[in-house]
Amino acid sequence: RKSADEHIRWDLLDTHRPCTLPMIVPQTVLRHLMLLYLVTAGLPQDYPSVPMNGTHGVIAMPLYGLGTWLYNSSVTELAATMALGMGYRHIDTAFVYENQDGVGRALKLSGLRRGEYFITSKIPGGLNASATMATADQCLDQLGLTHVDLMLIHFPATFDGKGGKAARQEEWKALEKWAKSGKARAIGVSHHCARHIKDIQEVATLPIAVNQAQYHVGMGSAGPLATDDKAFMQSQGILYQGFSSLCGPCNPPDNMELINGSLVTEIGKAHGKTGTQVALKWLVQQGIPVIPKSNNPVHLMRNMDLFDFQLTPSEMARLAAATSPATAGGPNAHDSGDCSVAIDEADVEVHV
Repeated sequence: RKSADEHIRWDLLDTHRPCTLPMIVPQTVLRHLMLLYLVTAGLPQDYPSVPMNGTHGVIAMPLYGLGTWLYNSSVTELAATMALGMGYRHIDTAFVYENQDGVGRALKLSGLRRGEYFITSKIPGGLNASATMATADQCLDQLGLTHVDLMLIHFPATFDGKGGKAARQEEWKALEKWAKSGKARAIGVSHHCARHIKDIQEVATLPIAVNQAQYHVGMGSAGPLATDDKAFMQSQGILYQGFSSLCGPCNPPDNMELINGSLVTEIGKAHGKTGTQVALKWLVQQGIPVIPKSNNPVHLMRNMDLFDFQLTPSEMARLAAATSPATAGGPNAHDSGDCSVAIDEADVEVHV
């Protein structure tokens, strides 16, 4: 006879007759059901996606979604509500954006079931084990969810660059423990380069699903310091995802080049598309997911309307050969600045 705490009683649900007996489900069966849900939930089957290594097997990563960086909670709620109403099923947010409650309100207003959308969040780098798990739980609380589809470590150290190998390993191991409890379908990183990844790989028992890095037209021939070691990521089975895919943080006039610049608009005319759509298509046609940000309904619609045309090999090559706009935000046009973060191992420090 099983003890009471080894079973959970579920009422049998039958619309044709009243329930007369409880169904007793062993905890082992519940765990298998949870694993099955974590692998199969998250996106409608027809949503454009690419495979990604999750905590319990391969899952689908959306090829497009809504970014929310620099939006406050109210604007985030508005943008996410419009996007979900149009058919977006991926929202990207982060603890430091301070807008996750806006995402949560939009999800509730949408009326969508949990298995019909995909949520990415991020926790800061440089956290110790207890702070990692507490901050990740705060993300769930703010979103109003019991799990996210993808949780990233936002930076390979604190945002002011303090940390090192030991700190990265401690945070990753804690994030794995958190994910294994059923709170994330996949875990990964952002702004990480090969040396940061190798630190994590020494202790990892779960796959590093994603590295989210700056990538856009103008960086196709850029070196590893600019792309955060794109080729290395792909060689390790780590999905490479682009942020700032339209070079929004770039200084003027570069910040408009992928919207109305001559190269993208010329190619767009051949397909009846805008320059923005061409710039985004160059990425998704390579299997690189994008998360462009907008709270303009016309732009939101265009940013998802990427899958009824194909760029020709010649057009893809022209876009790949472009050298402008270059990498933004780093010390120079050839360096994002990420690969030098926390490079002094003598200065290893774990931060709460």
